[in-house]
Amino acid sequence: MAEFQIFPDIRLIVGRADDISKENSIEVSFCRSGICEYFINGEYSYLTANNCIIAVRDERSDCHTVCSADYCGITLLIDSSYNSNAFSELLDMPDILRNIQSCEQHIFTADDNMQRLFSEIDDTSGTSMLRIKVLELLMLMGGKSGSATESRGRIRKIGSFICENLCEHYTIAQLSELYGIDQTTMKNRFRQTFGCPVYTYAKNRKMFRAAELLRNNEMKIIDIAEEVGYCNASKFSSAFRDVMGIAPKNYQMERKRKRKFKKRSILPQFDY
Repeated sequence: MAEFQIFPDIRLIVGRADDISKENSIEVSFCRSGICEYFINGEYSYLTANNCIIAVRDERSDCHTVCSADYCGITLLIDSSYNSNAFSELLDMPDILRNIQSCEQHIFTADDNMQRLFSEIDDTSGTSMLRIKVLELLMLMGGKSGSATESRGRIRKIGSFICENLCEHYTIAQLSELYGIDQTTMKNRFRQTFGCPVYTYAKNRKMFRAAELLRNNEMKIIDIAEEVGYCNASKFSSAFRDVMGIAPKNYQMERKRKRKFKKRSILPQFDY
């Protein structure tokens, strides 16, 4: 991971952006590879390759992330209380931030210009050039807008329904009938809202839930597989590897090793 203080109130992180959940900031992230699960105000969304996400992190929002083992991204963190005049003659930052924060569609596919800029940021060394690229990106992001639709509320309900019924499998036709929305509209709106198709969303949530159980419990892998709707251990292992970038057994062993290392690193306090 590489981190740069681009401007007084703007940081750039290339790689994995961990431990930022408590920061008061506006996050703009782009995924190069892997998957990052975002839990934002009670909803799960998935940032995948060539997609962007806008997330507001403050005391009023509940925003947490978990990444797959192979995740790599680029993150721009803008202080929510932005008050810098570093480039006020070039950009109307307050207006850009308002546009970014008001964007209804918080996950979207990066267009060619955005992908080019993120690629150039990844390949650029030197703060001066990075500042130029970030300014270009901010101008593009400031023009990004999304519009609320009548079906958006029902789409969010479908996402919640899937998360609450991980052991079950529902077809597009069943969900369409259950929530009174035609299949084509549902598929298009679902991808726009949550960052991936319906079946991929269900698979991602199952595997990230399985990863949570592997991290925090001593359950057997087959029991965890059944917990998320898989009766076949081989199919579960294959699905877990597809999403998390690592086999479940290796994931479990790695987390155990990290926990043991963390315990060993805590030294007793002595009075002198």
